[in-house]
Amino acid sequence: MKKAKLIEQKTKEEEKKVENKFSIKKLIISILVIVIVLVAFYFLTDFIVKKQKAKQDEGTTETVDVRKTNDIDYSSVSKMVAKNYFLLFDKADDENNSQYDILINSLKQGGYPYEFYYIDLSKDNHKELLADKSELKDLNNIKVKDTTLIVVSDGEISETYEGSEAVLSYLVSYFVTTDTSDGNSNSNSNSNSNTESNSNK
Repeated sequence: MKKAKLIEQKTKEEEKKVENKFSIKKLIISILVIVIVLVAFYFLTDFIVKKQKAKQDEGTTETVDVRKTNDIDYSSVSKMVAKNYFLLFDKADDENNSQYDILINSLKQGGYPYEFYYIDLSKDNHKELLADKSELKDLNNIKVKDTTLIVVSDGEISETYEGSEAVLSYLVSYFVTTDTSDGNSNSNSNSNSNTESNSNK
């Protein structure tokens, strides 16, 4: 009996060791995946921002400083005539400000239908908007704890993105989709041209 119990106990201990090793391995893999995703996102964001900045520097389209022209007070939101727009709550010292500006300027130049408005949280009259917990359901009673992008559709909040990474990810995703669409469009165009050429032969 004692021998059987010892064997059983030893077996359980070995199983536990195997489970622990598996858990540690799983944790390491999860951490590696997260690191790879973050690094990939960083390089993708950097590539797209530089690409859009290069287009603006080349002067291929008129550069519009959306931050200067569309910097508003939060009190103006309740009087907003537009029904579809973006509200970007950020601080003057946000290290990603230049990236937001480049991407948003490019979207405006590309004819993006929604208007963009900036609400500077560094201003004294906007400090009351900062809170430990975000409240993003009522446009007239907004509270944010970090950089936040709010998408307003038909006069109602439809999407919210909290934190610099989430805001950048959303803005960058538009250009990834656009580039892919352009690539497919060109591919289809070439395909159609080849088909027409072959049919003429």
